[in-house]
Amino acid sequence: MVLCFLISYLKGFVLPMLELIRYHLEKKEEWDDFYGLFRSYLSEVCDEEEYKEEIDDLHNDELNARMINQTLRDHDPYFIMRIVENQVCVGLISYSYHEEHSRGFINNFYVCSEHRNSGIGSAALKMVENHLRSFGAKYIELAPVARAERFYIRNGFELSRISSDGERFFGKVLR
Repeated sequence: MVLCFLISYLKGFVLPMLELIRYHLEKKEEWDDFYGLFRSYLSEVCDEEEYKEEIDDLHNDELNARMINQTLRDHDPYFIMRIVENQVCVGLISYSYHEEHSRGFINNFYVCSEHRNSGIGSAALKMVENHLRSFGAKYIELAPVARAERFYIRNGFELSRISSDGERFFGKVLR
């Protein structure tokens, strides 16, 4: 699956095309590509102990098989997507749709540091919102790392709840 979004027009010139391309993690080369990018993401958002636990989970064949099976489901699908600009992978985003509640959830969102503050993150987020809306999602939620909260607020998300362990969740109504 490929989702495309034209970033913008500038003085008659078309700027680069941004795509979300679904990983097929059952293929070894795609798993390896995902693993490398996901490790970069984890190194930025996790402390040392959490990083080690997450990496250990990525080496757990049973957990990996469950995750791959989730990405292959038709009901309540789970998407792990590359963010690609001009045929170069610049990040990843994973999200799911929960049909029973008509809501989406963003699990992981990472734009490589050299591509941040360029509009890629906001454009990719808009693409995900549109994709989830096509399934019937009315609401989207996520639990961002603290330093990403401002990004989500700028993109229309609001603090929706705080879990019993203090985790902050942000949500947005999809119109």
